[in-house]
Amino acid sequence: MDPEIKLIQEQVHRIRLIVAKLLQFARPQDYVGYLEPVAPAQLFQDSLVLVGHLLKRGTITIDQHLDCGREVLCNRNELQQVLINLMVNGIQAMPEGGTLTLATEEWDEADMPLGLKLIVGDNGPGIPQEDQARLFQPFFTAKKPGGTGLGLWVSLSLVERCGGSITVDSAAGRGTRFTVWMRFEPLALDRVQ
Repeated sequence: MDPEIKLIQEQVHRIRLIVAKLLQFARPQDYVGYLEPVAPAQLFQDSLVLVGHLLKRGTITIDQHLDCGREVLCNRNELQQVLINLMVNGIQAMPEGGTLTLATEEWDEADMPLGLKLIVGDNGPGIPQEDQARLFQPFFTAKKPGGTGLGLWVSLSLVERCGGSITVDSAAGRGTRFTVWMRFEPLALDRVQ
């Protein structure tokens, strides 16, 4: 097959996926998706494979702490989309190399187990305080090439649909740590409008 035609077919497929994701995001009640028990350690490993091409470009090491044995009931593809987005952001924050930290922790409150925390951290330059308040707004970018400013906004929306949240801890010169807070089971899906 001619390389140009193959490239055109790949890009048409990519456009179809983008349109499908936009429809899924615009009308989530029509695309709730299949929920299944997800082991976060395996999900991190699968996500690492998908960002492997980015890891090969620089000298980035992976520091993993995936000891939490808890599982969450969620849409696996959506949670993987969130993790990949956070991992890509972390990798892009360290163009000269660094350490990408991946961790899972138990989420308990008042000695009651609520779920788990999925953590993606980097030791890049950090995010200025004035930008942190706008990170999850649509079309806000850190001026990285090719960024649309939609990744964190979509990620937060996907996690909030399940009753979770995403928080950020960052300071200039000490990197950034994103924490995805996931409940064992989603809150009532009928609240999705």
